[in-house]
Amino acid sequence: MAADQPKNMEVVEIANNGLDTHLEPLYENVRRILSLLSLLSGGDCTREDIFARMKDAYRVGENDPPKVLAPSGRAGKMLSRDLRALQDMGYEITASGKGQAAHYSLVKGSGPFDPFLFSQIEVDTLILLHTLFADPARYAPANDPLPAPAPHNLFAEQIVALVERLAATLPGKQRQYFERWVRKPFVYMNMDTVTDYLPHRETIEEIVKAISWRQQIRFEYASMERPQGALLHEDIDPYYIVHQDGHLYLLAYSHKTDTFLEYRIDRIKEGSVQLQPRMIDGKRRRRPIEFRFWLDSRLVKSGLSQRWLSQTIEREEAYLDEQGKPRTRVLVRATAYSDWRILQQIHKYGDKAELVDPPELREEMRQEVKRIHKLYHKE
Repeated sequence: MAADQPKNMEVVEIANNGLDTHLEPLYENVRRILSLLSLLSGGDCTREDIFARMKDAYRVGENDPPKVLAPSGRAGKMLSRDLRALQDMGYEITASGKGQAAHYSLVKGSGPFDPFLFSQIEVDTLILLHTLFADPARYAPANDPLPAPAPHNLFAEQIVALVERLAATLPGKQRQYFERWVRKPFVYMNMDTVTDYLPHRETIEEIVKAISWRQQIRFEYASMERPQGALLHEDIDPYYIVHQDGHLYLLAYSHKTDTFLEYRIDRIKEGSVQLQPRMIDGKRRRRPIEFRFWLDSRLVKSGLSQRWLSQTIEREEAYLDEQGKPRTRVLVRATAYSDWRILQQIHKYGDKAELVDPPELREEMRQEVKRIHKLYHKE
C-alpha cells in the first residue's frame, strides 16, 4: 500500500478481500463488517444471535434450510470471511463451541479503533427521542387513557427511523431494554403539530432554499382577515421557520408594510412560493416590545414562567378580590416580539392577569374582552 494512501483504505481492502464484488458491492461488505463489529462489541454472541440480528445483511430468509447458516453454507461462509476481516484489521476475536451454538467474543481494546458504544444514559435518551416523535397510539396499550393521535409531524418518520436504526446496533441487553421501554413508555412528550404539515413539505423546502441562498420570496397567503381568497405577498425577507403553539410559522420581514410578520405555513398556497432576485437584509433585527402586566401571585409560587424574551418582577401588592378575600399579585415587566402573542398569552391567564401597558396594547385587549363579553350576554 502506498505511504500516502488513507488509513481507512485498509478497511476497504480487507472488506473486499476474497469476495465477489459483482455479487456483493463493496459498500455492503464494509457496512456489514462494521455492523458485526458493533454487535460483537456489546458482548458474547452466538452464530444464531448474529444471524437473527443481521439476517438482512447476511441474506437469511425465514424459509432458508439450516445448511445455509452452517460454516460451509452461503451465510456461514460470509460470516467466516467477515470474522477473518476483523482479525486482519487487528481485532482479537475469541471463539468457543461448535455449530450454531458457537460463541464469539471481541477482546476489549483490540483493533485500530473502538466501536461506538452507548452508555445507559444515552440509551435512555434514545428512548426519549423516539417517544418525542413516534405515534403514541402505536405503542400504548389500547386501554390507556391517552389523547387521540395528533396529526403527522413532517419530520417524525425520518427521526423515528434514524433512532430505530441506531437502536438496532445496540448489544443484546440494551436492545431488549430499548424495545421494552419503547413499547411501554411512561413519559409521553409527543412533538406533533395540531395541523398535518406533511402536505406542506414542498413549501417548507422552497422557503428553506430561499433562506440558505439569502433571497427574497413571494407567495400567496390566505389570512383569517381575508376569507375570500389568498393575497399575493411580495418582497418578503424570510429568516426562519419556528414551531409555536402547535403550528409552524415563517418569521419574515415585509418591505411593503415595513414590519416583521409571522406567516402560518399551512396558509401559504401550495406551489405559490417563488424566489425573487433581490437579496434579504441579514442585518435587520426585530425590535422587542416592552410591556407590563399584573399576575396573580399564586401563579408565580415556583417562579415566573419563561414565556418571554425577558421578564422581571417589579413589585408585589395586596388587594381584595370580588368576594372580599385578600389576595396578592405581582407586577411583571417583560419583552416579546409579537403584540399578537402578548395578547394571546394574557388571554390564557384569564382573570388571573391584567395587561397594564403599553396603552395601545391595553386598549386592544379591552376591546377584545368587550367583544367576548357581548358573546356571553346575548339575550
